[in-house]
Amino acid sequence: MNSRQFIYLLFIIELILSGFWYAGSAVTAMFLLVAGFAGCQVVFAQQSCQIYALSKLMLIYLLWLFVVAWLSAVPETAMMNLAILAGLPVMYLFATNTSTLTQIWQYLRIGLLVTGVVVALWGMWQVLYRIGYGNAQGPFGDRNLFAALMNLLWFPATFIFITGHHSRHYLKQLAIGAGLFIICAGLFATMSRGGIATWLLLTPVLLWATYRHNQSRRHVVLIALIAVLAYLFSVLLLNANIADRSFQLDQDPSTSARLLLWQSTINMLIPHPIIGSGWGTFANYYPAYPLPQEYSTAGYFAHNDYLQLAMEGGIPTLLLQICILSGVLIQLKRSLRRVAEITAFESVTLLLGVLALFIHALVNFIFYQALMNILAGLYLARAAKLTDKAHTLAVFNVDKINAPLRYLFAVVIVVVISLPYGAHLLGLSINKQSNVTIENLVSDKFSAYKLAEFITLIQPQQRISQETILQTAELALEDAVFIHKMDKDFYHGLLDSTLQRFELVRALNANDAGVGVRQARILISHHQAFDEGFAYKKAHQVLKENLKANPYHVDSIIALSRLQFLEGHAAQALHTIQHSRTYILKQRDKQLIHIELLRQLAAPEVIAELDSTEKDLRKIRFFLETGKPLILPDNYFPQIDAKLDAIAHQIQQKNL
Repeated sequence: MNSRQFIYLLFIIELILSGFWYAGSAVTAMFLLVAGFAGCQVVFAQQSCQIYALSKLMLIYLLWLFVVAWLSAVPETAMMNLAILAGLPVMYLFATNTSTLTQIWQYLRIGLLVTGVVVALWGMWQVLYRIGYGNAQGPFGDRNLFAALMNLLWFPATFIFITGHHSRHYLKQLAIGAGLFIICAGLFATMSRGGIATWLLLTPVLLWATYRHNQSRRHVVLIALIAVLAYLFSVLLLNANIADRSFQLDQDPSTSARLLLWQSTINMLIPHPIIGSGWGTFANYYPAYPLPQEYSTAGYFAHNDYLQLAMEGGIPTLLLQICILSGVLIQLKRSLRRVAEITAFESVTLLLGVLALFIHALVNFIFYQALMNILAGLYLARAAKLTDKAHTLAVFNVDKINAPLRYLFAVVIVVVISLPYGAHLLGLSINKQSNVTIENLVSDKFSAYKLAEFITLIQPQQRISQETILQTAELALEDAVFIHKMDKDFYHGLLDSTLQRFELVRALNANDAGVGVRQARILISHHQAFDEGFAYKKAHQVLKENLKANPYHVDSIIALSRLQFLEGHAAQALHTIQHSRTYILKQRDKQLIHIELLRQLAAPEVIAELDSTEKDLRKIRFFLETGKPLILPDNYFPQIDAKLDAIAHQIQQKNL
């Protein structure tokens, strides 16, 4: 391996590893930008482009991803998720136009096998020691994503095992077989019905292809034996048995929740069927569409990538995804016809790994993980190079363009595309804990606050920076001593700029109800600084928009009720809270509403126990908010209900 090949291999490895980190989509985006730039450089240097069966489709898909992201009403979210989805077309186009992939593949595939073993051991450790929820989840925090990765790595790993079985290096083959066993055991340890069902559906195809390739049943038997032993290992030693999960899907809560989510997603698709709402914006719009029976999910994903991609990217995205799937199936069919050839057999194992993702995506959010897209693009590119016939397309000779103009154009393109990701990375560098202080408002020193101001000037939709500025302003407006030290012009200027910034952030985030509540609170707290009636009227407008976007947002309901009380409409305020108890879905939110109801019934008396109970409830952060499992005692919520009922009884006795 020469230095150029080593650099290429190192780059691919870094790109793949960046895909493991969901929150680091900006890092992945930077790697994809480098890949795109390097691919273009190769194409223009050779003055030709290699076109394979899926190349044109991948290019159209990539362009459409950008169109949807640029037109989204939630631009930052769309651009961050664009980096996740773009891994498939970028990796395919990049890898099919560089010959180095063929030269380093033997190293890369061994690296993927080792990665699969390490991650599978990680997942089994989680099961054995009951880490988190006690499921095999690896770095993802989700058993289904973990199962999808195991499938993606297991099918190509079988090729390494089968084709090297006649080698004299028996220890090496034994190690590869052990690796295959560990990956398969990792899959079974997930107890993912979708992942294991996908494996069961595609493994017979693999076994048939193995039989046809080698003309020997021994390899088929060995793979089947490894799978059986892996299953028994999972059941007997890890106590993780897929048979323990319910297969009565009509009575299964998880299945029911998915069906309801799918209905809601279709309803969300109807208002914008062509261009969609923007990548990753499902969570922004879903709160206005949930069906009353569905209250068990966080509302971040539709658990069906085809429906969610259609909702976020319009029906054209769904058609493009189906076309790519059709291309994979056609290529698989062609490879199976020639499976006796070693190149076609390797192609079959790679395509089965990718096909597993497409099948599993019917019931889960598989393609919303950057790693899956990157590996799928890499596999499809390798399969194309193995069995596809490339067509050479001549491209424009850029040497005819003036060199300074050529470089200027390239710089502009790179800057425009990388700007939101660069701003996001800078935003991540801001330490909100140590830099959200009111002194930053009057200090001339350069700090994270000043950096946030700079970022928002060039990239207004960058949420982290906007939040840093907003939180600093909120602290200042809550500090009467600080405001008293400043003159009136400073106070009014800060108030006006803060409210304008709230409007901007809400507009860029599909009216985030949490931001709206904070804006309403400032309007209510500082109503005397405005013309009579303006602040309350504006607060009503904001809260009304909040509840239109999210009818179940508990803080908006409480803020509206308190606003009505301040306006002298105590009966209306009480009715708002009482009525919300009839439709609020989540147990924690029901209890927060109950606390507010008891406060109003007890007024003007202040019950300290209500405050402490609310404080405890607000400490609860679910998995998708923290990335860590939330494990509460079984009687946690019933105990709080009992406590609130006792307080309600005391209030009732006093009012008699």
